[in-house]
Amino acid sequence: MMIRALVLGLVALMALILGVLVLKKSKHRHDAKYWFFLVCLCLAVWSAGLEVFSLADNEIALDTASRWFYIASAVFCPALAIFTTKSFLPSTKSTKSFICASSILITIFSLYIILVPEFIVNTSEVVTPVDFSRIPIHAVNYVIFATFFSVFFLISMCFGHIAWRKSDLVRRKQVAIYMIGLLICSIPGFIVDLFLPALGDYRYIWIGPIATIIFLFAIMYSIVRYRLMDVKMAVARSVSYMLLLIALAVVYVISAYVISILVFQRSLTIDSHVNLMNMILAMILAVMYQPVKKIFDKFTDRVFYYGEYDADTFTREISKILTYTADLQLLTRRVGNYIATSLKAEKVAFCIPEKGIYGRAGRRRISVVEEDVHRIMDYYYKNCSFPEVILANQVKDPELKKLLDIHRTKIVMPLLHQNQETGILFLGEHKSLGYSSRDIEMLESIAGELAVSIRNSLSLEEINELNKSLQRKIDEATKELRFSNRQLQRLDEAKNEFISMASHQLRTPLTSIKGYLDMMLEGDLGKITPTQRAVLREAFSSSERMVRLINDFLNVSRLQTGKFNIDKQKIDIAQILRDEVALLKVVADQRSVEMDLKIDKKVPLITADSEKIRQVMLNMIDNAIYYSNPHKKVIISLKNNNGAIEFTVKDSGIGVPKSEQANLFGKFFRGTNARKKRPDGTGVGLFLARKVILSHDGEMIFESEEGKGSTFGFKLPVR
Repeated sequence: MMIRALVLGLVALMALILGVLVLKKSKHRHDAKYWFFLVCLCLAVWSAGLEVFSLADNEIALDTASRWFYIASAVFCPALAIFTTKSFLPSTKSTKSFICASSILITIFSLYIILVPEFIVNTSEVVTPVDFSRIPIHAVNYVIFATFFSVFFLISMCFGHIAWRKSDLVRRKQVAIYMIGLLICSIPGFIVDLFLPALGDYRYIWIGPIATIIFLFAIMYSIVRYRLMDVKMAVARSVSYMLLLIALAVVYVISAYVISILVFQRSLTIDSHVNLMNMILAMILAVMYQPVKKIFDKFTDRVFYYGEYDADTFTREISKILTYTADLQLLTRRVGNYIATSLKAEKVAFCIPEKGIYGRAGRRRISVVEEDVHRIMDYYYKNCSFPEVILANQVKDPELKKLLDIHRTKIVMPLLHQNQETGILFLGEHKSLGYSSRDIEMLESIAGELAVSIRNSLSLEEINELNKSLQRKIDEATKELRFSNRQLQRLDEAKNEFISMASHQLRTPLTSIKGYLDMMLEGDLGKITPTQRAVLREAFSSSERMVRLINDFLNVSRLQTGKFNIDKQKIDIAQILRDEVALLKVVADQRSVEMDLKIDKKVPLITADSEKIRQVMLNMIDNAIYYSNPHKKVIISLKNNNGAIEFTVKDSGIGVPKSEQANLFGKFFRGTNARKKRPDGTGVGLFLARKVILSHDGEMIFESEEGKGSTFGFKLPVR
């Protein structure tokens, strides 16, 4: 009797615990979990009611207990049929009508059992002590009950068979385990709880609830092995704690018995010795609790989660990939491979807008056209919110469901960043068990980070494409510039050749003109009048200036061709300066400019190219004369300053604008005010002067203020 009561109590407790776990922990199929809880509650009430019925010793107890276990039995089969429909069949009008009709019948039949006097057991004819092998019953009511029970049981089996035929691989396994467990437990149940009671034999009715242990274990196995109702973790932990408690209870009982016999030499009784023993055992069990708990945690983890990924490791590895991978192709491939391996997906692929499929992983391939992408996103915006995923078995749009079935895609996860689509992640069928709520939670937890990383990779790819485009344009422009540069070099060479040739050709006639003018001025060709002398002197001065210009052009040409040579010799730079000042006196007198020459007495001889130094000094003095205003003074000085010869020409002319001073010594450069003052200048004099001075290891002297004058000169080392 005690064993029977213990077993029936255990059945009731198991059913109740399983129902509560599903009710509290399941996150999907919310309607189904309520009906499953009702099924488990009926099993618990049935088991408890049968035990009370078996122990009843009077009419009232028999009637009350029989009503409760018959109500539980009557509600059990319709609730089971509704649970089967909700869990394994698609929601249609016919299934909804069946659920509604069944709910009404459950209510009506339960009220009928409660309200009808002596529903099945004819308590008025029962005699005490109760003989459970011959209990009188009301045959009509029993036939109604048996028919009601059997019809709904057959409906449950029929719905299960339909679901098995129409489901995919994983769902088939769920349905198969569920149906096998139900069928096995129904065989003894129909015999001892339906057939024998029809003959009045209630001695073995307690076997029926015990047989339902098979059904409960089938449900738990389907939950653990094939993730029925997504409560695997809760069941696993519950089993772990149950095993822990059983183990500790066994340890306690054995230890108590051994200590009682060996230490106290007596059987286990409730006395002071046992109290002391209980204290010692309590301390031992307290110490053993954590180690034993860890052992059973490892055991249940190995049994229930064998081959599965660790959530923290999954998140950490995905974050590591996203952090250290910038290339879009490589990033999607690594993430796809890791997700496929961890979640056991047959295929994983990313669809990037306007780019196509990236990061394919798994044995199967996937191809999605742009129209399909639009259909998926339209459905997502209407029915989901980021970061939710689209589950193929819950899609309500027939066309989209057909599309996902064609591609054998089970999960679709759009990736949004700032409400903009960055990509879509597709997962194919699961290789064995089907995707759990834990898998979906993992995907949803990485959706935001994955969307940001893909957006960053797309931006980087755009930058790289832009850089490549710019590099191509730069290469093309460089090629064009090189071609243009070669053309300019050829033109420059032709120009230099022309200047050199023209300069040489011009020097010959100018030399003749200058010679004839000099002969006329000396009187070799006869006497000339003062007026003629003045005109001839002006012509002679102009020819001199023309010769200097031609020499400048020749020097520029020589610089370009590398033939600009410096012929250094010992020279008297003071005498050269006196000669040039004397030569330019005529020009200064014509422009009414006074020249003030200051030469130190101790100016030593220096090593230099006399002709080029002469040309530099002549150019600087000539510029000072031409850019000075009439009746002004040009101060020319030559002195020995700390071992260096210093030559300067200071005027009070137009000066050089400050913004143009940096370019003054450039080839062919002339200031804006200089071009107005002297339009016939060439802009090569100062350029050549700087080249000559630098070739002598000297340095230029220059100071200027616009409208107030300038100082030009140079310093040469004494050697």
